[in-house]
Amino acid sequence: MARPQASETQPNGPIPTRPDDLKIGMYVDLNCSWFRHPFASKAFTITSEKELTIIRGLGLDSVLVHPSRSDSQNSAQGAPHDTDASNMEAPAPPDTIGQDARRGDPPDPRPTVIQYKESLQQADRLYRQTVAESSQALNDIKNGSEAGLIAAKQMIHGLTELLVSDNASSAMGSLLGAQELDDLSVLHAMNVAVLSMLVGRQFDLGHEAMHALGTAGFLHDIGEQALPADLRQRSWDSMNNEDQQLFQQHVEFGLNMLAQFPGIPDAVISIIRNHHERVDGSGYPAQLRGNQLSLLSRILAVVDEYESLVNTPDLRTTMTPTETLSKLYSNAKTKFSEEVVVGLIQTLSVYPPGTVVALNDHSVGLVVSINLHARMRPLIVLYNPAVSQANPHLADLSKDQALSIVRSIPRSELTQETSDYLNLTKWTGFFISSSLKTLEEERAA
Repeated sequence: MARPQASETQPNGPIPTRPDDLKIGMYVDLNCSWFRHPFASKAFTITSEKELTIIRGLGLDSVLVHPSRSDSQNSAQGAPHDTDASNMEAPAPPDTIGQDARRGDPPDPRPTVIQYKESLQQADRLYRQTVAESSQALNDIKNGSEAGLIAAKQMIHGLTELLVSDNASSAMGSLLGAQELDDLSVLHAMNVAVLSMLVGRQFDLGHEAMHALGTAGFLHDIGEQALPADLRQRSWDSMNNEDQQLFQQHVEFGLNMLAQFPGIPDAVISIIRNHHERVDGSGYPAQLRGNQLSLLSRILAVVDEYESLVNTPDLRTTMTPTETLSKLYSNAKTKFSEEVVVGLIQTLSVYPPGTVVALNDHSVGLVVSINLHARMRPLIVLYNPAVSQANPHLADLSKDQALSIVRSIPRSELTQETSDYLNLTKWTGFFISSSLKTLEEERAA
């Protein structure tokens, strides 16, 4: 039997309607999980052709239309021309830096960053775009705008789609020079979101759990926006008791901000509420312990701590990835979940992005990407003062089987020249550097 249309039924209650029959002005209830759609709420008035296109692409058999809450004039007239499309940013042109200089030159003995432009430079471009969008989204959420929450959902949705597919998530990149922000909390939010979902893969989380984890990771420190700027940039150990008590309130501040958006699932709110709790009860704000904390909360707690130790505003307190994993593992039976710490180590391998390593050919380099299917054979930027720092040589151990890592090198052993060349003062940004065309095309749609 054909589905009844709005005009054929009593207009007082919600009417199941096919997505193809929707029009601008209709008030709809998508009647599906919050994670399945990119909107801030599942119930709203359709205002543009773009929203119609998104709804029709969700694969829903029907949605609920509320005639009494719909704009009958607009919905009857059909959809006006959508001006959103004219404001969409054109895709960035392909990078051509260095092409003329390379014409006729003999090939370099090792591949360079420019020669890897199809992957690394594509990732770099999308990474920069995501950082900019993330900054705007966090600012909008702080100011109570649903546009920020929608943007955040769309970003996490795209990353989740990549991560849940084995064929589309083979690598994770940390892109040098992509960290050019005044507010480093944006990078922290992005890093925690992506790395949390990567760790979540170790536990075979379902699609919705991955999405909840990524969303909570991105929003977990939103409450810090309500703290004084100087306090946000200080380390915990440099704070006195009064400062620490004020800083701890960022959890409550964040929950109050997010309360403006009633559609956020309880699972996301719970993860954010508990991300500073510790399994021994020493955390805050509720001193929960052990099995009182969900797996997703325990994952976020570990990843947040790892990222905070590796990327600190004060370089004097920054720890190397290897040192940080070692510290977390030593605390695995007290403050943190041991199974989650092991999951993080399995995700990052012995040589996480940001690790300086020595190779068997006596060269030195910085790990910038790991392959989730061959974690011991990462992508490495090589130190060579005879080669331009702007276009350094790379060693891709997944392709060069003759090369292998001998050991990781503590930063205390490095000369200042080596540290500067490898940009060790830059923040490390975690991102997925494979199948980025999928994410880029989705954004352009």
